[in-house]
Amino acid sequence: MKLWKNGLFYTMEKEEETVSAVITDGEKIVATGEEKELKNTYDKEITEEVDLNGEIVFPGFVDSHLHLLWYGLSLARLNLNQSKSKKESMDKIRETIEQLALDEWLFVEGYNENEWQDDPTPITRIDLDAISTQHPLLVRRIDYHNVVINTVLINKIGIKDGQIYSGGGEIQLNQEGKVTGVLKDEATNLAINSFPSTTPKEQEEYLALAIEDLWSKGVTGAHSEDLHYFNGFEGTLKTFRDVIKKEKKAFRVHLLIHHEELEAYNRSEELFLAGDPFIELGAMKIFYDGTVGSRTALMTQPYAETANHGLQIQSDKIFVSLIKAARKAKLPVAIHILGDKAFEKVIATLREFPPLPGQLDRMIHTPWLSEELLKKAKNLPLIFDVQPQFMSSDLPWALDVLGENHPSLAFAWKSIKNAGFPLAGSSDAPIEIPNPFYGIHSAVTRTVRGGNSEKRYFPEEELSVFEALSLYTIGSATAGYKENIRGKIKTGYVSDFTILKKNPFMVEKEALSEMKVSKTVVGGAIVFKKNN
Repeated sequence: MKLWKNGLFYTMEKEEETVSAVITDGEKIVATGEEKELKNTYDKEITEEVDLNGEIVFPGFVDSHLHLLWYGLSLARLNLNQSKSKKESMDKIRETIEQLALDEWLFVEGYNENEWQDDPTPITRIDLDAISTQHPLLVRRIDYHNVVINTVLINKIGIKDGQIYSGGGEIQLNQEGKVTGVLKDEATNLAINSFPSTTPKEQEEYLALAIEDLWSKGVTGAHSEDLHYFNGFEGTLKTFRDVIKKEKKAFRVHLLIHHEELEAYNRSEELFLAGDPFIELGAMKIFYDGTVGSRTALMTQPYAETANHGLQIQSDKIFVSLIKAARKAKLPVAIHILGDKAFEKVIATLREFPPLPGQLDRMIHTPWLSEELLKKAKNLPLIFDVQPQFMSSDLPWALDVLGENHPSLAFAWKSIKNAGFPLAGSSDAPIEIPNPFYGIHSAVTRTVRGGNSEKRYFPEEELSVFEALSLYTIGSATAGYKENIRGKIKTGYVSDFTILKKNPFMVEKEALSEMKVSKTVVGGAIVFKKNN
C-alpha cells in the first residue's frame, strides 16, 4: 500500500471538504483521512510513502469530449491555432511547403480567421494557389467542419465548377458558379479521404503523443470519438489497446461509436460498458448540424443579413432510423448539436424513442438554447457535454454572425444545471487546447482568456469554482456511468489524482487559467511529474 501524505485533498464530495492523507493500493483508494490515524490503522501494510509537501490534490481530471487521435495528429502536423494574423498563417504554410519534396502533399490544421488581427477574411483556394501550384494542399478550419484546398488538389479529386454536393455538406461556389476551394461538413471528406491513410504505426505514435501531452495537463482520462476516421472500428480500437495496454500508457478512455461503425460494432463481440478499467465503449455518435463559424449550425432565426438558417446533416427520416438502430443495439446516443433549431428537433425525437432505463443520451455542445427549449427537454434522460472554452473563443464574433435575433441563452451552463441536467466538461481538442483550467477559467469568469477586454458575457450563467471543477471530475464520471467509482477522492474509488502547486480556490478568478500541474497519477502511479 502507498501513503500519500502532507497534501490537501479535495474529495469533491461537497465544497470545501478536504483530507490531508490517502492510502492507495494499486488501482483503488483504500482509505482517506489524516496521516496519523491512517498510519495507526495501516502501518504494517504501508510499503511506500509519498510526501506531497502541501500540494493540492483533486480526483483525476477527465475530458468528456475530445478526439484523441486527431489531437495527437494535430500535435504532429503544422497547426495554425495559435496564429494571430492571416499573414502569419500564410507564412507558416509557405515555410513548410519549402521543406517538402516535389509534389508532396500537405495537410494543415487549425486555422481560425476569427482570431486574426490583420485580415479576418477566410482562406480560399486563391490564397493557397499563391503558395503552391505543385503541392496538393489542404487547410482544415479549427472547427473541423470546413476545409480549404488549392487548385492542384481540386483537380486531383475531380471537383468541377458548378458541382453541387448532395447530402449534409456543401461544395462552396462563388456567384459565377466557380469552385472557391471551400468544402463544408460532409463534403470535406472528398478532400480528406484523398490523402494517404495513416499507418497503424503512425496511429500508435499519435495516440501516445496525445496521452503524454494530456498527462502534462493533469488529464487522466478522456471520452473520445475516433473509431471511424482512421483505421475503422476494429483497427482503431486495436490501436487504443496496443498503446494503453501493451505500451502501458495508463489512460482511461471511453470511446463513442460513430453511427457509420454501428454495423461493425454489432458484428463484433464488443459490449457497451464492458467493464475494462482503461478502455470501454460508450454511446453511438451522430452529427446533427454544423457550426456557427462555418454558418452551418441549424438555427431558428437566420444568420445576420442572410436567409441562411444553417445545415441539417441528417434528414429527419435518416435521423429517426439512426436513433432506432442505436436503441436496437441497446445504446444511448451522443449527438453533436450547435443550433437551437437542431436541439428542438433532436429532443422531440429522443422523447419518442427513449434509451434503456439508466442510460443517458449525451447532448454535445448545445451552446445556443432558450428557457422554452430547456422546459421541452424536462425529464428526458440527458447529460450535457459542454466546452467552456468555446464561450471564450466564440462569443466575441458569434453574436455578430448570428445577429440580434440570436437565441436568448448562450453557453448557458447555469441554466442547464438549474433545469436539473448533469453537466460534463471538455475541450473538444484539437479544436481547443485540452487544458481543463482554460475551461474552468471560462466557466467562472465568463471572459475571453488572454483578451484585453474585461467584458463578461452573460455573467448570470457563470459557475462557481467548485461547480467548474466538478465538470471535469464528478460530471465526466457521470457521463461515463462511473459516478460510484470515479470523480471523487473516496474509499473504493480509483486512485487517479491531478496534483497542483497552487490552490484554485485561493487564487484570483482571473488567474485560474494559469494553474500549473505538478503531478498526474493514474492507478496509483505517477505518470507525469513537472521538473522544478
